[in-house]
Amino acid sequence: MNAQRTQQILRLACAATLGLTLTRTADAHRLDEYLQASRISIESGCIAVEINLTPGAAVADGVIAKIDRNEDGEFSPAETEAYASDFVRSLSLQVDGVEQSLLLERYRSTSPAEMRQGMGTIRLYAAAKPSLAGGPHRLVFRNTHRSDIGVYLVNALVPSDERIRIHGQSRDFLQREYAVEYALASPRTSTRAASVSSVVGVMLAALCYAFSRRRGLSSGR
Repeated sequence: MNAQRTQQILRLACAATLGLTLTRTADAHRLDEYLQASRISIESGCIAVEINLTPGAAVADGVIAKIDRNEDGEFSPAETEAYASDFVRSLSLQVDGVEQSLLLERYRSTSPAEMRQGMGTIRLYAAAKPSLAGGPHRLVFRNTHRSDIGVYLVNALVPSDERIRIHGQSRDFLQREYAVEYALASPRTSTRAASVSSVVGVMLAALCYAFSRRRGLSSGR
């Protein structure tokens, strides 16, 4: 099994495990809490954050009031976008101590009625595009949104880019702050590894050909 296939399997397993954990936690979270579950994807040219926001039934009206500015009982696209943008501004993402600009890419919200039942979720997708050289890096993610009622979960997905290796991760007790230590292989290193693999493949093919030809000659005698 090659490294890329192994990475894909690990990524799927991690996503499934994390998804199951987040689902169970969302189903069981308290009525007076605002669950904020974040998943971070680290790639060579992009860091993406997916966040699910699920207010409990007892605090849903307060969250709804922040979104439904005209108080018509519905979430318009403009109102949802405004809330999502405000939320992203409450996030902080640093790489090697340098603040990165997280930009809202897309969002989706359920209805106010579902939120009042404790089943409504707002899904946000934001991304930053740091320019990084090969070598070790440290990512720090912080979420300060509604700390009065917020409950936080955060994790990183297994990178799909085989140039990236995660070496360690840590969280504070409340999971409002999350740090990841990872390394990015340089393109030259990746190219050299690919070249070595190609050379080894050619040598093996040549040896197999020579061996089969020798056997053929021996049989001809």
